[in-house]
Amino acid sequence: MPSDTRSPRSKMSYRALERIQRTLLLTPGVLLYGIFNFLPLLALIPLSLVKWPGIGPKEFVGLDNFAKVLTQPYYRDQMLNALFQNVIFFVVIIGSFLIIGTALALLLSFRTWGRKSYQVLFFLPYPMAGAAVAYLLDLFVHPRGPFNAVMVELGLVDTPIPFLGSEDTALVTMALFYAWHRMGFAIMLILSGILAVRTDLLEASQLDGASRWQSIRNVVLPVLGPAFVLITVIVMVDVFNNADYILLIMGPEAGPLRSTDIMGTFLFRTAFGGSADTTDTNFGMAAAIGLLTALMILPAAIFLALRNLRNT
Repeated sequence: MPSDTRSPRSKMSYRALERIQRTLLLTPGVLLYGIFNFLPLLALIPLSLVKWPGIGPKEFVGLDNFAKVLTQPYYRDQMLNALFQNVIFFVVIIGSFLIIGTALALLLSFRTWGRKSYQVLFFLPYPMAGAAVAYLLDLFVHPRGPFNAVMVELGLVDTPIPFLGSEDTALVTMALFYAWHRMGFAIMLILSGILAVRTDLLEASQLDGASRWQSIRNVVLPVLGPAFVLITVIVMVDVFNNADYILLIMGPEAGPLRSTDIMGTFLFRTAFGGSADTTDTNFGMAAAIGLLTALMILPAAIFLALRNLRNT
């Protein structure tokens, strides 16, 4: 039987080279991500200390912007409402990714006819612009749109449902469409994790009499933890900072009756106006809201990322 004649030093050198290669491959992406994400975040710090409507001189107010957001009922109530609804928005999206995305990725991992075509079909919406997706959403779920027409025709409902016009359904509808738009990304990450599972482990579980579902539950799903954590971190950062769908369809007021108001729309309204109750604009206070949002999500994102790194 051939034996491994490599010395411990050569093995260590191989590991060192592997770490160097990994570092070299990751560094450009990390640098670009830092330049376009963390530098703007740092630029918010001096802006959050001034009162500035966008033009004219800046008035230094210190921590007054933070104090107003956290203590004045007008801003505090809006922020708490936006934060609560942002959490709902995130939970619906991440739940869709982890349940539907995992199910679709498992189906795509099987050697079935037309698998490549289905992969393209599921990933197709992902490169679409947010404006195009917002237009499709408004068109699709409109009371006179195709979705309501099919439900009325099948007798599932008596009258069309105003999905975007009801306080009870607007936010969830937005979240589900966001999940549809980005589902290809989640499927891609989960599928790569499934395909990385060693085939000998699956064969061993089947030889032990495990069914396909038992093999998936006991062998495949535990390996997908890093992919689930990565998806959670990326979605968390994205949905607490962006509000393009809601702004394009509902406007800064995030109707109906601010039932779709999240942190992104609250920040936009504070910076650029567009609110029915006030026309004031304050980029400094908007910067303070942005920093508070970052302070809420960054610790959770960093904790998940570090935990994921330790487990891998």
